[in-house]
Amino acid sequence: MPTKNATDFSDLPDNVLDLVADCFQALSDPTRLKILRALKSGEKTVQELVAMFDWTQPNISRHLSILARAGMVNKTKEGPFVYYGIANPRVFTLCDNVCSHVNGVIAAYGKTARRR
Repeated sequence: MPTKNATDFSDLPDNVLDLVADCFQALSDPTRLKILRALKSGEKTVQELVAMFDWTQPNISRHLSILARAGMVNKTKEGPFVYYGIANPRVFTLCDNVCSHVNGVIAAYGKTARRR
């Protein structure tokens, strides 16, 4: 009989499912997804992200804080600058899996697939 993986969704206790929900909530905002996509190419400062997206510094900082609490980004201080980067590249595997799911929904339902 195969051994169950400790990270198998069906075997997770409720308190761990709460943490899983927190991760999905961190990914639920398009702004945060765009920040993650920008950080995929390497670490960036808040100022670099402001220049890339023309968003305000407080807005980007708030989103980075949410991503950091979810364990998706980390920060490194170098002199007067704080660089944000990807804490674990597996976040992109998760995003790729969700994108694959969304593409399947669009293929199956076409124009009836809607955002709420």
